[in-house]
Amino acid sequence: MKPWFIVFVALTMLFIQSQPVAAVNPYKIVHKDQVAEDWEVHVDYPLFEGLESKDLQDTVNHQIVQKLEETFRRVKRGAGEMMGMPYLYYEETSVFKEEDFYSVVMTSHISRGERYNSTVTSINFNDERGGAVKKLADIVHIDRLNKEVKKVLETDPDLYSKEPFAGVRDNTAFYLEDDKIVLVFNKFEVAAGVHGTPEIPIPLKGILKEEMDKKEAPLPSYTTYPQVEY
Repeated sequence: MKPWFIVFVALTMLFIQSQPVAAVNPYKIVHKDQVAEDWEVHVDYPLFEGLESKDLQDTVNHQIVQKLEETFRRVKRGAGEMMGMPYLYYEETSVFKEEDFYSVVMTSHISRGERYNSTVTSINFNDERGGAVKKLADIVHIDRLNKEVKKVLETDPDLYSKEPFAGVRDNTAFYLEDDKIVLVFNKFEVAAGVHGTPEIPIPLKGILKEEMDKKEAPLPSYTTYPQVEY
């Protein structure tokens, strides 16, 4: 065998092995539209299909679908009680990933005539062996978090509501990014409606639960995948 051919084969194998491998999407985006006389529904939502734990995957997918169904029932019930202008329901979803921690942030936009509101829900979980769905109180000390949020609100009284801050809700939406927890509030909750659903980032230092702090700080990453219509 010619020496030059051996070198050529070796270089070819090295080139093939050095090519980046495309990451497998852990979820697909499902798009649904449904229109009736008294209401319209247009939703985009993720269904996970590549998580480490299949039990956790089933739990997460169930919570996502359950949230959509509950909102849909409220829309249909409201439309049935008040005839006239139809209810319009739009659901948009963003998926954030910080190392092995996922946050599915779901925003419901519901309008009827000139009345318009947006509410935000998040489903947060660790995709690892023994991973589980996490609530806000599982991640941070709520009392410390409230103090930090209040400081932020007080720094810009022109932007945020002048009403006394009552504290985060048990189900306030959130996601992790870098060394911060980003809270996502409902429309009108902490600011005027023109500001939509405000996001307030709070440094995790000093408010992170000890059991969460034991893990090594992950490198930040925001993951989004192309939308697929089904």
